[in-house]
Formats: sequence, structure tokens, C-alpha cells
Amino acid sequence: MKKSKKPRYSYMNTHKENPKLGSILFLALVSLSMLYTHAGTPMTNNVNMKSSLVKEDLQNTVTGTVIDAQGVPLPGVNIVVQGSTTGTQTDFDGNYTISATTGDILLFSYLGMKSQSVTVGANSTIDVSMQEDAAALDEVVVTALGIKREERALGYAVSEIQGDEIAKTVQVNPVNSLQGKTAGVQISTTAGGTFGGTRITVRGNSTFDQNTQPIFVVDGVILDNDISGDQGADWGNQLKNLNPDDFETFSILKGAAAAALYGSRALNGVVIVTTKSGSKRKGLGVSVNQTVGIRTVYDSPDFQNQYGSGLTAGGFSFVTNGPNTRTRDDSHDTSQFFTYDLDTGLPSMAFDSYEEHAASWGPRFNGQEIIDYDGSRARWVAQPNNYQDYFNTGFLRNTNVSIDGGSETSTFRLSYSNFSESGVELGNDFDKNSISFKGSQDLIEDKLTISAAMHYTRSKAKNPLNPGGLSHWFHDGFPRNYDVNKWRNNYLDVDGGVPHPFGDNYNYTRMSRIWSHALKDENVRTEGSFISNIKLNYTITNNITATLEGNVNQYTYNQEDKTYADNRDRLNGGYYFANGERFQHSFSAKLFFDKQLNDDFRMDLLLGGELWTSKEQSQYGSTSGGFKIRNFFALENSKNPINGDGGIGPRKKINSAYAFFNTSYKRDLYLSLTARNDWSSALVYPDGTGNNSYFYPSASLAWVASETFALPEFISFAKLRGSYAIVGNDTDPYRLSTGFVADNFNANPDINAFKFENSTAVPLDLKPEKKYSFETGIDLRFANNRINLDVAYYKDNTKNQILPLQVPSESGISSQLINAGNLQNEGIEASLNLVVVDGEDFGWDIGGNYTRNRDKIIELAPGINEFQLFGNPDDSNSATASYAYVGGAYGDLVTRRGYDYYDGENTQNHDIPVLANRNGWSVAYPIGIQNKDSLYVMGNMQADWYGGMNTSFRYKRLRLSAIVDAKFGGEIYSADARYGLHQGVLNSSLPNRDASQGGITWTSEGQGQNFFGKTYEDGYIPNGVFPDGATVTSGPADNRSSVEVGGMTYQQAYDQGLVEPTHWSGYVYRWTSASTGTPITGVYTSSWVGLREVTLTYDVPSEILDKLLIRSASLSLTGRDLGFLYNSLPDNINPTLSSNAAANPLQQKSSPYVRSVSFAIKLNF
Repeated sequence: MKKSKKPRYSYMNTHKENPKLGSILFLALVSLSMLYTHAGTPMTNNVNMKSSLVKEDLQNTVTGTVIDAQGVPLPGVNIVVQGSTTGTQTDFDGNYTISATTGDILLFSYLGMKSQSVTVGANSTIDVSMQEDAAALDEVVVTALGIKREERALGYAVSEIQGDEIAKTVQVNPVNSLQGKTAGVQISTTAGGTFGGTRITVRGNSTFDQNTQPIFVVDGVILDNDISGDQGADWGNQLKNLNPDDFETFSILKGAAAAALYGSRALNGVVIVTTKSGSKRKGLGVSVNQTVGIRTVYDSPDFQNQYGSGLTAGGFSFVTNGPNTRTRDDSHDTSQFFTYDLDTGLPSMAFDSYEEHAASWGPRFNGQEIIDYDGSRARWVAQPNNYQDYFNTGFLRNTNVSIDGGSETSTFRLSYSNFSESGVELGNDFDKNSISFKGSQDLIEDKLTISAAMHYTRSKAKNPLNPGGLSHWFHDGFPRNYDVNKWRNNYLDVDGGVPHPFGDNYNYTRMSRIWSHALKDENVRTEGSFISNIKLNYTITNNITATLEGNVNQYTYNQEDKTYADNRDRLNGGYYFANGERFQHSFSAKLFFDKQLNDDFRMDLLLGGELWTSKEQSQYGSTSGGFKIRNFFALENSKNPINGDGGIGPRKKINSAYAFFNTSYKRDLYLSLTARNDWSSALVYPDGTGNNSYFYPSASLAWVASETFALPEFISFAKLRGSYAIVGNDTDPYRLSTGFVADNFNANPDINAFKFENSTAVPLDLKPEKKYSFETGIDLRFANNRINLDVAYYKDNTKNQILPLQVPSESGISSQLINAGNLQNEGIEASLNLVVVDGEDFGWDIGGNYTRNRDKIIELAPGINEFQLFGNPDDSNSATASYAYVGGAYGDLVTRRGYDYYDGENTQNHDIPVLANRNGWSVAYPIGIQNKDSLYVMGNMQADWYGGMNTSFRYKRLRLSAIVDAKFGGEIYSADARYGLHQGVLNSSLPNRDASQGGITWTSEGQGQNFFGKTYEDGYIPNGVFPDGATVTSGPADNRSSVEVGGMTYQQAYDQGLVEPTHWSGYVYRWTSASTGTPITGVYTSSWVGLREVTLTYDVPSEILDKLLIRSASLSLTGRDLGFLYNSLPDNINPTLSSNAAANPLQQKSSPYVRSVSFAIKLNF
């Protein structure tokens, strides 16, 4: 065939009979772009290009479908034949058709996806699955008010996590899935069981208030992450009612500049949740996700399994009903049993005193026969697995079905999900059903669009961990010989009481409380959550758009608690019910203007206003004094007058006006200015006055230096950013409304009385809180975007905080509300991501994040140097609280019961704890002194740093990913460690128990008591000093004398033969006791490294799926909370804290170590 001459012009093949203008323009731009290389160097125009008229005879028609990693078709993907001007785009269903010759290379490109090249072979069908490009320079993220902006244009830090990363972990609370995934965000789970709350903190605690968590914005609707707590239980929060399968992205706005447009509710940061939408496409898409999994208790604290139930040395209780006892002279010998059965002569566990069988300071296990707690025969052996045997194997199931589709003028997505989980804790279950809809419709083409999103969930939670929780394992009730499997089914006798051979059927015996609560009591809470958003967009001109938007957040609950009468502890039982509703709604209007001013400058302007209203109502009732008829659950069955209250709850309104202005210069400089003014009803006094209007601005600047300068080739991208912002905050409703209200006397409800409604005095000029925030950072990318380093520095100061300060009770009130305080947070956060290998078949990515936050109390109020944050330093059990001191850090752990340090005449022994004088020094220990005048600081709860590391591997269709998170530094108070040692159940109680454990062997000379000639091997020399003037009785039995030992350490007195060793068990028992000890014995540094998540995914080949009419499918195996690689707490105590209050330093009622393994299958049709 004779070759044709090279044409003067390029020809375009649109492959459409009636090409649209957009396609023609796209292909024209492609033709022009072929004149330049990617480096911008002009290509010579004498390329030997064949005429399309001649080439048409040699070309084949190639067709195919382009999808994303989840199998969703991608419309608008650009497809070009390399080295030619031939190109096309995928349609609404991701389908394409293009002419190409065998050997041609097809280039596929799409915003936010990695470009791909495919060589045309003999097959005329080429399907492509595109992967997200995490390093895309023009990545679009969701910012305040749901506005999408290029990440390069932001002058502040925003972290975005894909919704599928959240959904795959199958967590009741989706916040748990964020652990270790982003810098500046700390996630702390609590001991609340299956559906318990989770605390999320962004860049430290901004206020002295207990709720320092960010707000969550779901499709424009604001939710709080506060805990629903009632009757001392943790019922979780509204977030547990969301469906993670609906999530598209999680955007975390960390700094004030990022969150300023959300107003006073955003003082602690914002998490924006954008849910999935349908797409403008032909036909329907159906997705089915099915997940099943198990949850197991895989580990336990380090319990000792060498010694069983029994008293400490020196403990003695005379049993008057039943078994024989040892004499008081024998009571220091813990190697012997305490009581013996009268009939058999065997050692007996049927102690009369509860304390005697709760502790594990008894004899060493030797397998001999004994009489068990119920009078039956058993063996004296350890039950090493009784902790883990207590728990169930939990099961979880999640089914999600969604349908999405649309047309050229509409989109929709409908989703239904059923989630069910039975917890590892007995009776701790959770179920929810969720349905969501999201859609849009063009009412007037290119002019008017309406969109709506609605999410409704109905959930049922059963038996949260009871206030006693699992503390029984450490505080009382579970000695190391306790057979859980036996007593689980035998803790009640035929009369409904607790079996006991030497007492009535309702004796307080053998863990009856926790068995009754777990196996019989019914605490059930049903919740309804309805979130809706409707939006109307009208395009006035090509540059001006108006938006009207309405939001609703309705949350309801009904709770019913039934407490059965099973034993002496709860002989009469009880009944409690409660219900309530929180209804919030808002309406906003926005006017948006954007314009390309010239080739270099572009600007965006938004003006808006919002009306937000919140109102609540609730009621409750409970029986009092037990039932008239046993276990008949009704308020009318109350023995005494019922307790109850209810009615309209707090109401609050915030009116707002806001604006932002964005401008950019080329692709180098980006300036953003925002302003907002709120008018809050919470800051209005009863007479209508008040500082209820507050204004706060922000400014941010981003400079893409790599666009301005020709940087070295290994630097792919460089951006500097900075921002400054002010955010205001109000207070709870009605705090400014005080006065007298009518009431009645409890003794005679017909007699009216008046009382002061609010015990907190209010100033006449209360001002809103203000947070002043500065942030700067740098974003660097190297080696063609394979290395990404992002570093940020921030400094926040929250001033004029609204604080209640304690005042003398003589004033008639308890506290006074003031504006005070300057709480500063300063920190560094960094993230590093590396693409180690990026091959066609194999890829390896690794990333990490690091956060170091330092908060400091700059000032409180004149004359005030401390503020109580959480807890009570005078509490009879923990005696621990967290405080803020001027000049110190947030969260100092304090107590009034500290050591009494020696400062007497012997200066050599100064600053050593003073020993208690008990039983003539037969039991000596550092005593905890109750100091009413000052507080003793034991540590600080602030972490030195926290962070996470993630890695992912890809081999063909297999993907493996893992996440590790870590926290180092910061002290906590562990009640479980303290009282587990106190009761002798933990490994830390083993040293010095007998000679084999390092105890000192000695023969007693009495030490002032009648123990002459007794030999013991549990001796211990305590670290302490005798107070000045202290004396001991010493010397041979026939020549005893009083000797002064004041100012001497116990070791010094022992070395001189003046004292005998103290008994280890007695020492520990009193040293850690709530009445004689100090909480310092429970304060430890909490550092840990956890393997948080591992996922293996397999993408099923299309060759298999085509035969089954399935568009895409994947199989996943996920392990969650797989274990701690390092834990600094003693005896392997779980570092989980007891609640999600901001300043809570308490670890107690320990959660078990629970891991979950789940299998998921995802199908797209």
C-alpha cells in the first residue's frame, strides 16, 4: 500500500455520532499536550505520524471498563494512545471504546489515582482497576462546612482517612478505628465493655472542662461524643449508632484555623464524616458486605498460682459457728490453714469473715483434700485459668447491603446494615439496625439541585459493666483457688440464696454479687438516632451559587434496670426506668462566589448564617427500700415512696454569621481568611443582658515553594504553611440563671418551702472563653513523591475559661463561677510515609506518626494557684485526684494521704518514710498520713509522646497491612495493681512469702507478744525510719527491756538485733490498704506498644467474577487489638482507663485483654 503524505493537521476520533462539546474540548487539549513532554520541553513537530485515514485500516476497536480498588466504576477516566492524539473518556458506567493497534500503549489517568499504562495485545477487551495515589499533589480533602479543597492550598493541618479503613475493623464505636493512624490525635478506650465510650483528644486538652473531645459532623449534622452515663454505667455515646459501611471519608480538623467556621462548638477540634453517595451513571450498583468474627480474652494479669485463700500474718477472726480455728498465737503463720472442719478434720474454706477467704495469703498449694465453700470436698490446687474462664467467647456479625445509581441528572444510595455483637463479658450484648439514604436531583439543569441525606439507627444495649466491674479479681472475691466453672452454675441454692454450710441461704459468699449481676440482672437500654440533612443549591450565575440547608439530630433513649433479690447484699432488689430525648436542628443559608480574576489570581468568597437550637427532656423513676413482692418489677411494688424526677431539660440557641475569603496566586500562594460571630443564649442573663456575642477570625497562608523555585530534582514538592486563629466558647445553658424556686419538705409534701436553685454564684459580667491558636508546618516530598514528610508546630492558649471555684460553706453556696485561667498547649507532630517498592506486581509502603504535646497552666485567678480537675483526694478508696497547678502541667496526680517523711534529729535519715507503730513493731510499714492542709503530688498523667506506625504490602491480588500504636510516659493510678497486691493475688505479692521466695527465716522472741519460739520464713525488712522517741521491747525472754530506736531505719535496728523482721504479708496488706496505706503504691508510669490491627485482603480475579455476573469481590481477614508488645504496668495490668473523662488518671475495674478476628466478603454487582 502506498503511504499517504503526512497530514498538515491532526485528526480527532471522537467515536460518537453526536460528539459533546466537552469531549471535543478534552481531545483538543490532549492534542495540544502532545506537543510537550512532561518536563515542559517542546517536542519537535516532525514526528512521523501516520494519517488517521490510513491508520484506520490497521486499527482495532478496544473496549473495557475502568473501576477503582473497591470495584466501583470510574466515569471520566482519560484514556490516550501513547504517541498519538487519539483519546477518549469513560462513560457513567466506567466503560470506554478506543481505536488502537496491537503494540500500542494505552495511558489511563484520573484525578487522585495512579496513572497506568497497558499494552494492547490480541485481546480486544482491556479492563483496568485503578489504585488511589496517596501522594497525589492535587489531592482534594474535605474541610470546614464540607467544602472540598486541594490539600496544597491549605495553611493548616488536616488528616483524612478513607471510610473503608474505618469499616474494616468492625468496631461498635468507629472512633476506635482511628488508633495510631494520624498524628496529633490520641484515642483512649475505656473499661466500658462492648459498647463503652471512647475518648478522642486532638492536640491536648484545651479546657479544664471534663469534655475536651472534638465534635463530629456527619453530612453537615453536628454530634457530640459525650458519654451516656446513667446509674454509674457506661452506655457509650451516639457515635456507636453510626454505620461505618456508609463512611466515605474521615477528615480531622486539628487546629483552630481549620475548625473556626464551626464556631464555639469546635473549640476542641472537628471530625468531619462524609458518607457515600451515588454517582451519575446508568443502571444500578449493588454492594453486599458480610462480616463475621469472634472476640476472645487472650491474656490476663499476672496472677500468682502458688498460694491460695487465707489471711495475712497477724490477721485473726474467731469463728463462732462451725469449724475449729487456730489460736491467736498461730495467726502469724500463713503456711497453715486457718480453719478445719469439725467432722472430717480437713482444712475448710467455710470462713465466717468475708475478708478471710477473699485474700490469697493462705498456704501453698499441695493438692491435698479440703472442704470447699459449700461444704463439698475439693482439692487444694490453683485455678490458673479462672480469670479467662469467667469470660465468654464473643461473636460479632455485620451485614450491609447498599444500592446506588443515578442518571445524568440524579444520584442516590440506599443502605441497610444489621450489626450484632455478644460481648466477652457475661450478658454484655449490643445490636443495631441502620438504614441510610443519600440522593440528589437536578431540578433545573445546571441551575437548581436538591440533595438529602438521612441516617436512622435503632440500637439495643444490654448489661454494661457494672460499677463494681471486674475489680473483684483484684479487690475481693477471687482467690487463686476459686473454681469459676463450678460456681458459675452453682452460686445459688434451690431457695435462690447463696449456698453456705454454716449460715443462712443469703450469706455474703463467693462472688454472689458479680454472678447475680451478670447472670440474672437485666439492664437494657434502647436508643434511636435520626440524622438528616437537606440542601438546596441554586446557581445564580457561573460565579455565584446560593445554598439553603436544614439539619436535624434527634436522639432518644429508654432504659430499664431490674435488680433481682438474691442475697444479703441485695435482699430486696430494685427497679429503675428512665427515658429522654435530645432534639437539635439548624438552618443555614450561604452565598458562594468564585472567579478566576486573571491568569494568575483566583478568589473564592462565602457569606453565611446559621440558626441552631437544642432542647432536651427526660424523666426517671425507681423503687426505694426494696419490693413489697419479691422480684416483681414495677414502681407500684416499691416498699417505700418511689424516687423520681423529670420534665423539660436544658434548651440552647446559637445564632451565627460567618464568612471566608480565599485567594490564590498562580499555584504558588494561597491565602484564606475566615470570620464568625456567634450569639449564644447560654451567656444571656435573666434580664436579657450578657456578653453573648463573640467574634473570632482566622488567617492561614500556604506557599508551595516548589512552584516558585526550581528546587533540586530529588525534591518533588515543598510547601510551607502557617495560620493564626481565635475560637470562642460559651457554657452550658442556665448557668447564668439563679434564683429561688418552690419546693416541699420530704417529711410533708403538702408544706411548701423555698430553696436556692443554683448553688453556684454567677458574676454579673461573665465572658465567653477564647482560644488563641498559632500553627506552622512544612510538607516535603522527595524522590518522585515516594517520600513524604509533614511536620507541624502549634501553640494554643485558652483564656477566660469559665470555672467554678470553691468557696467557704458559710457563704450559703458551694462555688462561684468566674472567668479565669490560661491553659497553654504546645506541641510538635510529624508524619513520614515511604513508598519503598512500587512495582507492577509488588508494592511496599511504610508510614509513621509522632506527637509530643506539652500543656502548661499559665495562670488561674488572682490568689488561686490550683484547680481540681477529676476525682477526690479524700476518697476512702483511691484517695487520688488530678489537679492543675499554676506553672505546672495539666493533670498532676495528687492525694492528701502521702508518706510522712522523717525530718527529725537524725539528719542522716531525712526524707525516708516514717514507719507505723503497730503491734509492738511486729508489723511495720510506711504509713499513709492523712494531711488535711496540703496535697501530695505523686506524678503527672501527661504522656511524653505517642504515635503509630503502619505498613502495607501488595503482591498481585494480595494485600497485607498492619498498624502499631504506642504511648510513652505519663503516670496513672492503678487501683487494680494496688489492691491486687493487697489481696495477694498478683505475682508481685510472691517475693518474701517464704524462704523459697526470698523471705527471711527467723525464730521469734515475741517482740512484746507471746510468740516465743515460733519460727517463720516470711521475714522482710521494710524501708522506713522510726519516729523520734519510738521504743521497742528487746532482749532475751528472761530479760526484756525497752530500747529507743527513734531516728533509726528498720534495717539499722535489725542489724543491731533490736527488732525482728516484719511479716511480708502483713506489711504488704497494710502498706497498700485504703485505711492505713497510701495511693502512692498504685501510681505507675504507663507506657505501651500495641499491635493494633493486621488485615489480609484478596481481590478475586475478574476472570472468575465475569462468569458469576459480579463486578468485583474481595475477601479479608482482620485481626484487631492483637496484643501489647510492651506494657510498663506491673503484673501485666491492662492500661485501659476507667472512663473517658479528660483528666481521669484512674485505672480500675480492669477491662480484659480482648482481641477480635473477623472475616469479611465484599461483593459489588
